[in-house]
Amino acid sequence: MFQAFGVHGPELTPLAGTVVDVVLLTLVFAMLFNGTRSNKGTIFALATLVFLTAAVRVVMQPLPNIQPVTVAVLLVASQLGLRRGVAFAILVTLLSNMLIGDGWWTLFQAAGWALVAVLGSRLDLNDGEGLNMIRLCQASVFSAFLFGVVATFSLVAPGMTVSAFALLLAQGLPFDLLHAIGNVAFALWMAPVLHRFLADLESTDEVLQTVGDAHVIDG
Repeated sequence: MFQAFGVHGPELTPLAGTVVDVVLLTLVFAMLFNGTRSNKGTIFALATLVFLTAAVRVVMQPLPNIQPVTVAVLLVASQLGLRRGVAFAILVTLLSNMLIGDGWWTLFQAAGWALVAVLGSRLDLNDGEGLNMIRLCQASVFSAFLFGVVATFSLVAPGMTVSAFALLLAQGLPFDLLHAIGNVAFALWMAPVLHRFLADLESTDEVLQTVGDAHVIDG
């Protein structure tokens, strides 16, 4: 399964890498099509957002840990629910890592952003006047360090001690801080537009859900 231990964690064999991707994609389909009624327009819009977010992450790769994914995951999960938030997080990770570099670490990055989706789904980022920017920025900063901890688990090697893992976390703190600063910048820059886009999707879903329920009752 593992060929060697690289900078980002164990290097997977091609078969093992394929298995990891298939498992993640299976989870995406389970999140999107099990238990929620989704219309084609919403799925297409969400897929477009996945491509755009992944593209920005790839373009900004030269800047360490400066990426739009965390803020986007928080907003998607907050407005469209946990299932779509987790699916969005995994798809962005898979798609961007196809260009940045796929491997064992993809599993942990996807898990990290999935946890961010869990956080986002439990936050009410809307107040009486719209998007609560203060709350979003606070969640963005916290999520940067949450993601950093989860992603660091990809570097755990056989026989590693707790103190050695703590040292890894400490070495990653400057990058987590950059991630947090970047998140706040992305929140101030793109969150209002993304919030309106997702609010339109949310409204469309509610209308279609109501119509669908009415047809079921009439039938």
